[in-house]
Amino acid sequence: MKKIILILMLLSFLFGCGSRRVSLVHYISTLEHIKILPPTPEERKVIDSLKSVAWATLEKCQQENGNCIDDIERFGPTEAAFKGGINNFRKILFENFKVQTNAEKGENRLRVTVGKENTIEKIDFLSYTDDVSRKEIERLFQSNELNNWYSAKIYRYPVKQEFEISISIEEN
Repeated sequence: MKKIILILMLLSFLFGCGSRRVSLVHYISTLEHIKILPPTPEERKVIDSLKSVAWATLEKCQQENGNCIDDIERFGPTEAAFKGGINNFRKILFENFKVQTNAEKGENRLRVTVGKENTIEKIDFLSYTDDVSRKEIERLFQSNELNNWYSAKIYRYPVKQEFEISISIEEN
């Protein structure tokens, strides 16, 4: 009887060790829903003033000698940019994100706001799979390596911009 129990325990141990462990991988989406946030009334006054000065300067130049470069459109809205390019941002995000062994499969979706000071101002979680993944994403976005932006601008005046990005965790 003892031998049978011992054999059953040994077989149960061997089958337990032989079970396949699921490995998880992650993917980073492209940036989505990119939009420059509307300026505050105070910012709007400054932007309108800069726009007026640009137009006045162009008109004055055209009246004086007519040999002017009309580059007003270059002063229009420009999106925030990651230093080194958006692909570099996604690469850094991908390489530094560590999937925890107890992470759950699914999509972690967040909205990132790039502020007026060339930095990430905040991240809002739209959805997340588990607290472990959420904490890993928060840790990652606090790093100096990801906080390396040029702010969006309207008439060269810095404004806020936001975008959404997903980090999906799946079985390998």
